[in-house]
Amino acid sequence: MLARLSARIDSSMSAGKARAFFAPGRANLLGAHLDYNGGCVMPVALSKGTYAVAALRADGLLVAESEQFPGERVEVPLRELAPGRTQGWSAYLEGALWTAQEAWGRLPGIELQVAADLPMAKGLSSSASIECVVVRAVADLLGARTGEDELIRLAHAAETRYVGVRCGILDQTAIFLGREDSVLHFDCTELTREHLPLDGRKALVAVVDTGTARGLAASAFNQRVAECTRALAMLQEIMPGVACLRDVRRADFERSASSLPVVLQHRVQHVIDEQERTDRGAAALRRGDLAEFGAMMTAAHDSLRDLYEVSTPELDALVSAAVSVPGCYGSRLTGAGFGGCVVALVHPAARAEFDARVPRAYREFCGRDTEVMWFAPAGGPRELPL
Repeated sequence: MLARLSARIDSSMSAGKARAFFAPGRANLLGAHLDYNGGCVMPVALSKGTYAVAALRADGLLVAESEQFPGERVEVPLRELAPGRTQGWSAYLEGALWTAQEAWGRLPGIELQVAADLPMAKGLSSSASIECVVVRAVADLLGARTGEDELIRLAHAAETRYVGVRCGILDQTAIFLGREDSVLHFDCTELTREHLPLDGRKALVAVVDTGTARGLAASAFNQRVAECTRALAMLQEIMPGVACLRDVRRADFERSASSLPVVLQHRVQHVIDEQERTDRGAAALRRGDLAEFGAMMTAAHDSLRDLYEVSTPELDALVSAAVSVPGCYGSRLTGAGFGGCVVALVHPAARAEFDARVPRAYREFCGRDTEVMWFAPAGGPRELPL
């Protein structure tokens, strides 16, 4: 793949040698919709993601192509990059360049050839993977001396300020802090991070696609953010000192819940419950209790279905099929919801049965075929030999 991408670089315009980079996708195992509510999240970086071959140019242009979008060549002066200029796959790439230039100054020009082995629009952070691989590439091409926190901030700004998605910092953090055989426990308020063990001899990450597009995901995601913002503002009137929904204690909420519309009560209840599930899940991994951790995953899905209302019948069917397989510790939807994929934690000895039973059950439910994708916990963005 990398040799093929490298061959497409226009060497006549290159101001430097082409170099190759990779950034993983991610699946969130616990902490659903907690990042923008100040809670704790437990994502895992995946062993598949986005590849980019990059070279500096001398003509001030951004030139970019993606194997996933043949014929959609981008060629634009870097000085013309601005939020709202474009939409689609290239917006994420442009956003990363735009924020990188804010931090490190105008590039002389850059060419990017991009490919991915990660499914797009399935809740596996394919967009953040693009942002992260481009930020990593630009930093290395320029020789910028910067740490992971700065790279996370720039990639996140690409999504929020350039693309306009009101997301928290989960995706970019999970990708840049990915580590083999580990799950990240990240506190979105305190910004503390801990890598917890996920022994590949005892657990694999399975992702199963519903085959349904996440067409409502962006607008519905922003709606959930707005609902939580409104709920927080209402609760702050009676709970001074509460900075985010994660700060709301169960006893205080139970005394004050009636002051909120029912739909906002449900959103806050999910946040409170999910924070407790994430705390229990982290404790379970520290002591090697995968059964308890998996139970928290499945309980999180129930809450996403009933309280946060971001699931679909297809997602529910896949979760039900997954947890019916002996050796599956737990399962839940991954990503914002409204289609896309479910993630499951599965003992390696159960892989063959999981491969057979889950697609069969899903076909019986909706007549649609699917397949199981298997991943290992992976490291973060990095340069690859070319």
